[in-house]
Amino acid sequence: MLDRIMESSSHRNENNRIFEITDPTSTMKIRSVFERILATSALLITVLLITQCTTSDPEPTTTSIASAVKVSPTFIPTSAPTPTSTPSPTATPLATPTAIPPTSTVTPPDDLQRGGTLRFAIPEGAPHSDPHLTASSSLASWGAGLAYSRLFKFDTVDGNSTVVCDLCDMWEQTEPLTFKILLRDDITWQKLPPLNGRPLTAQDVIYSLNRQATADYANSPLLSNITEFTAVGEREILIRLNSPDAEVLEKLADSHSRIVAKDAVGLNGDLRRGPTIGSGPWIANEVHADNTILIANTDYYNDQLPYLDGIHIQVIPSESVRVAGMRSKVIDLAQASPDSIADARERFEDIHYWGVENPATGVEIALNTNRSPMDKQGVREAMMLTLQPNPIHGDPGNDTVSRVFGGTYVQSSLGLPLLNNDRRRIISDFENRFNDQDAANALLATVSLKPTDNVIIKVGEFGQEYIDQANELATRIESVGIRVEVERVSTRLFGDEVWIAGDYDIMIGAPPPISSTTAYLFAVHHSDGPWNTTGYSNSEIDRLIETQAREYDSAKRDDMLLEIQQLILAGSHRFIVKTRTTHWMLWDYVSGFTPHTPRGDTDFLTRVWLSTDE
Repeated sequence: MLDRIMESSSHRNENNRIFEITDPTSTMKIRSVFERILATSALLITVLLITQCTTSDPEPTTTSIASAVKVSPTFIPTSAPTPTSTPSPTATPLATPTAIPPTSTVTPPDDLQRGGTLRFAIPEGAPHSDPHLTASSSLASWGAGLAYSRLFKFDTVDGNSTVVCDLCDMWEQTEPLTFKILLRDDITWQKLPPLNGRPLTAQDVIYSLNRQATADYANSPLLSNITEFTAVGEREILIRLNSPDAEVLEKLADSHSRIVAKDAVGLNGDLRRGPTIGSGPWIANEVHADNTILIANTDYYNDQLPYLDGIHIQVIPSESVRVAGMRSKVIDLAQASPDSIADARERFEDIHYWGVENPATGVEIALNTNRSPMDKQGVREAMMLTLQPNPIHGDPGNDTVSRVFGGTYVQSSLGLPLLNNDRRRIISDFENRFNDQDAANALLATVSLKPTDNVIIKVGEFGQEYIDQANELATRIESVGIRVEVERVSTRLFGDEVWIAGDYDIMIGAPPPISSTTAYLFAVHHSDGPWNTTGYSNSEIDRLIETQAREYDSAKRDDMLLEIQQLILAGSHRFIVKTRTTHWMLWDYVSGFTPHTPRGDTDFLTRVWLSTDE
């Protein structure tokens, strides 16, 4: 039975879940919540890990972008930073109602050419069409789910990720645990039966949020800290929290928090087979397993968007077929590997590309600090220093000049699913942690290694790059005098032995599939975290994790997240040596394609346009 579950997981099935914490203010409650998840869903955790590594990338929460310029369309051992006092959490960030301007206030390009249909290809489709019953990004971000709106969305025009209103007109935090949200007065459902263009009401939103929050629904954990949704009249909504939650608006803006209509659900009991009727900028004209056709919603509240007449999304699992479609201009953009893009660019100079890095996914290395010799700080630092991380992704074509969204393009990270690059690129000495054999030898000379100190690297069979990294790490650690063996384990055993049991000296595999910064920190880096399998404990990290979870002031919270990451790095016990990057190739007549996708938000597609001046 388990083997069948594991096999089916490679298809990103509807049981995929998004994990969020339930009560960020109580360590004991959080531990209890995650222990229940682990006790009842051990198989699910393993499925999530396999799905992450064998399917297309999950929604990047932080994105570094590389693009062509022409786009029309002496070692010092590191000690832990000195703990600093942290101000008390800011309970209420707003004293008065806050009007949030939608991203539609962005001025259209002077050379904008409206109309046309964008044709693009992705490697994997959605299991069905119900946005509340699957965590699939193929539906929520790159499929028929784009027909639905959310209460909030993300403004990514400047390269950062700012929560702004979508269906709402303004919001106010009236009490530490209560939010009042006022809906726009110009929202209508799309003109398809049984909705037929009627106005969207607060009761509609309440129904949808309560449905999403249904126990065992794939995306219910996003709303697990919300105790009550209440409609006040036709336009006002009250949301009450169980505990302060700095990420509550992010969760409501998540691409999986789509607002669906009770009338549509009632036709078939769910939305697996449709109908897909939303209030968003796109209307689902045709929805099939291998392709989706979306057309612009002419009744959308922002009459300036979308720029296109429509989008035709094709599911093409074969990369060679996708690339062939690009070469023949049957499609306008597609996901492809750097090598394939480089080959195409040798023949077609008008093909450009984007590289979208996801710092929360990739090849993770963890050192078990409960086992010798990794229980010695100097040994862990030395092991990191032996590593030479893979070089930064080269440009698919030497004549292309790269540009970056929000910071230096680095392939290593600490694995936190952070929202903005400026919150991730905070560690100035990261490069000093790697590739210094002399410093590694000097450190090891200061520690006492036992004759019995041999190490087993347990690597999950998630792909060849994981195996290669394990063999490379073994060679490099052996070069400083530590005996090493590499043990390959199946993905099923990796989930059981590594993630659940924590049975390893050094592990190389996939990071946990958690979309929330706070949930990740509590689960993986808090001393009481159920997935803290390295055994590393730091009381200051614990305090900061607990405090940032209820800090609504974004500047204060960013400072705390900065300090948390510095302390994690100082521990030298867990990091991603090579982050995963999704590459897109596109013709030069495609403009506005800037795939910065916080929590899966792809609203930027409304601002893509096609130039006919070839």
